[in-house]
Amino acid sequence: MQDKKKKETLQIVISLNIILVIAEITAGIFSGSMALVADAFHNLGDVLALFISLVAIIYGAKEATGTMTFGYIKAEMMAAFVNSLFLIITMLFILFESINRFFEPHAIDAPIVIVAALIALLVNGYSTYLLSRANIEHHHEGEEHHHDHGHKDLNITSAYLHMLGDAVISLSVAIGGVVIYFFNIVSIDTVLSIIFSIYIIKETFPILKNSFFALMDSSGNIDVKKIEDTILQKQMICSVHDLHIYTPNSKEVYGSAHIVLCENLSLEAIEALLEEIRADLAKIGIKHFIIQPETQKYSTGNSSCQRH
Repeated sequence: MQDKKKKETLQIVISLNIILVIAEITAGIFSGSMALVADAFHNLGDVLALFISLVAIIYGAKEATGTMTFGYIKAEMMAAFVNSLFLIITMLFILFESINRFFEPHAIDAPIVIVAALIALLVNGYSTYLLSRANIEHHHEGEEHHHDHGHKDLNITSAYLHMLGDAVISLSVAIGGVVIYFFNIVSIDTVLSIIFSIYIIKETFPILKNSFFALMDSSGNIDVKKIEDTILQKQMICSVHDLHIYTPNSKEVYGSAHIVLCENLSLEAIEALLEEIRADLAKIGIKHFIIQPETQKYSTGNSSCQRH
């Protein structure tokens, strides 16, 4: 039921923002405002991100198949990489055009800029309200059923913050239009578009970086040494090697390792040991961990995996 509510909310916000992007680009071209165009492309990037969030919710409910044995757990990171790369390239282009316009000012139709920016402010403000309400309802439902207490959906939270940022930028563009209209300071539009472009690039680059490394199966900010130490706390384990940690999406951490046992154990004892290790790792956020137990034959000649 909650997924249905989130899907409906995202569909409404996406529809509103597609209309907004078309209107802002059209108004930006006719008014000559690069700040308005920059805001439009920022909104377009958010529309793509929202669409991927919607797809992630739909595909997240799908079961793994014979060809997609992990399901679609990397869809979020793939989308984040593509969206952030597109947004950075777009902002670099707008930054280049804005700098050129700084030296060759163009006439700007301030009334069009003001009206378009105020419409954008209303749309973004309403979108922010819808997403905030969806997250609050998700939060309360978790409390009523006594699970995921206090947890907010990261997809919805991210979308909410994007829309809130868009609302602030739209307000800035409207203020810039007022300054141009009353004081004829045309350069304010160029200054705003440069500031917006640099700000958006600065905020987007970490997403590009993190999603790229996640797609490359990086461990991200996970403390691998802590995981190794957690495994080696068990007295029956002599060493660990081929330890791999990766983050397929923003919510899950996967891993695998080979453990060398200090003595020969029965299958039941090994199973109990593996269950203890997985329980300890689950406490630090690793819910999916594959462990291969081995005899001391595999510890010789590998100084990097000796017990600390």
